[in-house]
Amino acid sequence: MRWIAYFIVACAIIVSLTALLIDRGAGTTSVAVFGVVFGTLWFAYMLLAPRLSTRRQFRNNPTAKSQITLDASERGLEFHSPHVESKVAWSAYVAWGEGKSVFVLMPQPRAYIAIPKRAFAEDQIGEFREMLRSNIGTK
Repeated sequence: MRWIAYFIVACAIIVSLTALLIDRGAGTTSVAVFGVVFGTLWFAYMLLAPRLSTRRQFRNNPTAKSQITLDASERGLEFHSPHVESKVAWSAYVAWGEGKSVFVLMPQPRAYIAIPKRAFAEDQIGEFREMLRSNIGTK
């Protein structure tokens, strides 16, 4: 959905620039300049707003800043922090992935939980990977 908005704004900027280049009448020029300036600012806002909002939410959330410990067993995962205790069965996850420095567990196709590999000892990474394969399936 967001890409549709980006496309529409980009088209409006292109149309305004085209009008500015083709018809240099006084009325057309001011409207076209307004369209280019407004479209550019709106495009920048759409790109930056989610990032700025996420940072602000993280800074203002004590739960996000607290240390979280994870216990993995054959029953599932247990998350512990000063603010929350959570037990999640393996059946709650639909997929998982692995990056260079992180494991990603997905309870839904568009939601994820990132678990940094730096939280594991070297021998635990392979063990956790095998636990994910056997309980959630392939990546």
